[in-house]
Amino acid sequence: MSFTWPAFLWLLLLIPLFVGLLIWADRRRERTAEAFADARLLPSVVRQPPKAHVRWPLALQLLALFLLLFAAARPVASPPLPTNKAAIVLAVDTSRSMLAADLNPSRLEAAKATARKFIELAPPTTQIGLVSFSDSASALVMPTTDRQKLLEAIERLKPAQNTSIENAIVTGVRMLPGRKNLKPPAELQPPGLGQPDPLQGVPDLPTLPQTPSPQDLPPGSVVILSDGASNVSTNPGLPTRNSLEIAARFAKNANVKLFTFPMGQPGGTVAQIEGRNYYIPFEPRNLEQLAQATGGKNTYPPTEDALRAIAKELGTVIRWEGTKTEIASLLSAVAALLMILAAGLSLRWQRRVP
Repeated sequence: MSFTWPAFLWLLLLIPLFVGLLIWADRRRERTAEAFADARLLPSVVRQPPKAHVRWPLALQLLALFLLLFAAARPVASPPLPTNKAAIVLAVDTSRSMLAADLNPSRLEAAKATARKFIELAPPTTQIGLVSFSDSASALVMPTTDRQKLLEAIERLKPAQNTSIENAIVTGVRMLPGRKNLKPPAELQPPGLGQPDPLQGVPDLPTLPQTPSPQDLPPGSVVILSDGASNVSTNPGLPTRNSLEIAARFAKNANVKLFTFPMGQPGGTVAQIEGRNYYIPFEPRNLEQLAQATGGKNTYPPTEDALRAIAKELGTVIRWEGTKTEIASLLSAVAALLMILAAGLSLRWQRRVP
């Protein structure tokens, strides 16, 4: 326990002084009574209440005074309280293939609308982060309960180039609380080159003094909104399927599940980009395998009911955690109740309120 104003604890010395004053006053009354009456006749003249009827109200008043003086120092305790530790990272594909219009008005706009709906349906205490990915992944918003910040970041998403889903998975996992120091899989690093860390210098990411085992951390989730086509790898010598398998294993080992929302229509479509026609594939199978490999879920199509079910499943992870809370008001309330109780007992036993 700590105190905001510890100097006020010196006020507790008033209690023994007050008790001493009461003892002195009581003995003075006894000496005064003996001076005006015979000690043997005193019980017949003055009715003395039982000692318990005097001491109990007094003890309650002293306890109330102690609590009030203690509360004046504004104590801060850390009682274990239920806390929602759920954390989710939304990974939105911003590659050029997301410009395809097989979803109205485009896959990217549909993904943004789905992300906004998911944020709306998630519990307000759920921490949600945002990462965009194309050739590489960018950590846009670290997990937070600030919904407005997330919505503004989603609104700013713009199409880029190619797609690297494994980059999105690795970055999304490391954005979750307690996992920043996890090293990305060595197999996904380009041989002989250092891959820039997308989380380097991010101010909002909390760091822990000691990195716990991922299995000791609350479970996390990465929700991927993509058309499933992954055509760029950080390690060009590694096939796409192998890259996705390694990224999924990295997520599973970090106690993170992947939930996927495929964006597109079966069979793909032809889209005109920069004046030229391109066939844009739709590959939900990649996303389905990622979800299966980590114990997550692939949801297609992402209807509102399906989003509500996923948000409910992921949005609450209750853990008992010590939370710093000032308890001065609680102590003051208890002191008030003790004073009321002391007054009631005194009124009943002695026909007067102290």
